[in-house]
Amino acid sequence: MDGTTPNAPDQRDDRRDVLMTRSLETLMAAEPDATAPRVLEMLDECVPLEKKGYRCLNPTCTELCAWPKLRGQGRPKLFCSKTCRQQHDRVRDRLIAEINGLEAVRDRPGTTRRQGEDLSSAIGQRRWALARYAGVSFDQPRDNAPEGGRRK
Repeated sequence: MDGTTPNAPDQRDDRRDVLMTRSLETLMAAEPDATAPRVLEMLDECVPLEKKGYRCLNPTCTELCAWPKLRGQGRPKLFCSKTCRQQHDRVRDRLIAEINGLEAVRDRPGTTRRQGEDLSSAIGQRRWALARYAGVSFDQPRDNAPEGGRRK
């Protein structure tokens, strides 16, 4: 089976009118019961991963981290350096602590609606910044969050 289908909308770069390589997800969806050897063939047919590597997970860093070229060279690095990893962890932990502190103040009795809105805005800004850091999930609801997530 050919790795590209000229009629598929995601297979043509309209600006240059050239065929594009299909994603592994698309190839596997077309053959959901593919054998392991066929899936290995698909890996050669699909969109390749970046050969140069991907950016360090520290959002403020622009260095690249590459997959080890040979087996036995250890785990692939997520951060370009120990300093970057430590900086990432410190900022992530600070943002989490600030969010928890602001939420606690917002939930105190006597907080006016306007104050609650201002605190919610500050919480939202920190959550927005925190979305760039690894190991953080927003899917877990807080135990003491107001019903429906809104303050009265």
